Amino acid sequence: MNQSYKPSQQRSYKNKPDFDWERQESPEERAQKRKERITIASLITLLLAVLAVLFTLLHQQLADDPSVASAAPTSSLSTIAPATDSPEASDVPNSASATTETLLPHADAGLLVSFLDVGQGDSIFLRSPSGKTMLVDGGPDGSFSIIDSYLSKLGVVGLDVVVASHLHADHIGGLIQVVDTYPVGDIYFPPFDATSETYFQFLDAVNESQATSHSPYAGVDTLIPWDDAVEVRILSPYETVYSDFNDTSYIIRISYGNTAVLLTGDATELAEKLALKAQPNHYFRADVLKVAHHGSSDATFEAFLDAVSPAIAVISLGKDNDYGHPHDSLMDRLQERGITIYRTDEDGTVTLLLDGTSVTVIK
Repeated sequence: MNQSYKPSQQRSYKNKPDFDWERQESPEERAQKRKERITIASLITLLLAVLAVLFTLLHQQLADDPSVASAAPTSSLSTIAPATDSPEASDVPNSASATTETLLPHADAGLLVSFLDVGQGDSIFLRSPSGKTMLVDGGPDGSFSIIDSYLSKLGVVGLDVVVASHLHADHIGGLIQVVDTYPVGDIYFPPFDATSETYFQFLDAVNESQATSHSPYAGVDTLIPWDDAVEVRILSPYETVYSDFNDTSYIIRISYGNTAVLLTGDATELAEKLALKAQPNHYFRADVLKVAHHGSSDATFEAFLDAVSPAIAVISLGKDNDYGHPHDSLMDRLQERGITIYRTDEDGTVTLLLDGTSVTVIK
C-alpha cells in the first residue's frame, strides 16, 4: 500500500480523538508528581542561589584564605548532584583521540552524552558543560523506569529540553511518563502527524505539561537554544512529502568546541540524501554518530558516512530483536571505514564525554 506523510496542518493539542486508553496512573496522580518535581526543582534552585550569595560574602571577607572559594551555580531546570557511580572504562583506539575515565565527570568537564539501553528503541541523555539537560527520545513503552533511574542517579530533577526525533512508539513511548513526571522547559518534535494511540497519548502529555512545544522544519540555520557553549542544529526534515515516516526524523548535530555528535533518529537513505543536498557537508561532520534506524540496512549509506566521518558509531537496539538489527551490510559499511562500534544490546548504556578537543568513552 502506497502511503505518503505530509506536514501536519494547524495541529491542535486540545482536541484529540476520544480514545479509551489504559493508564498506569490517574491524571491527578501524574499532576501531583509533576507539582512535586517542580517544587523540588524550585527549592533546590533557591537553595543554590542562597549558597552562592553566602559563598560570595565569605570570599569577600576571607579573600586571603585559600580554603574559601566562591561558587556560581547555573540557573536551569536541571539540578545535577556529583556522580558517585564508577562505570567500567573502555579503551577506544580511534582517530577521536579517546581516553578513558572511571567516574562520571562533573558538568564543567564537557558535554556528556549517554545512549541509554532501552531495548529496541532510542533514548539519549545529554548534559551541557553548564549543567543544562536534554533528553532525545524516550524509548518504547516501559522505558521510563530505566530513564528515571539514570536521571535520579545523576541528581536530575528537571529537563531543560526534550526532543522526540520522530513520532514512532519506540521513540516516544517512554517520553509520555517522562513529560508527566518531570518538569520540562521546551519540547521539540517534527511537524508530521502520526496515527497511533501512543502518539495521541504523547500529545496529551505535552498538552497537560507546563512545557513550551516547538515543531520546526530544518532550514538554513534551524537551531535549538540550549547552552551558550553548545550548538544544537537541526539538519532534517524539510517541508515536503515523505513516503516513509522514518524520514520525518530529526537529524541533529550537537557540537561543543571541536567535537560533535550526530543524532539521526530513524532517517533512511532518502532523508540522508535530501539533507546532504540542502546543507553544507561540514554541518554533518561529527566524532560520534548515532546510527540511524537501529542499524537497519536502509540507512547510513556511504555518502552520508563520508560526510560525517565518525570515529565512533553507537547503535541503539534490543538484544535478539525481531528485525535482524544490526544488518550485516550496515556493519560492513562501518567496519570498512575503521569506525569503532558500540551496541547497547551488547555494551549496555554507552556514555561519552566531549571536552571540545577529544572524546572519552565511558562504559
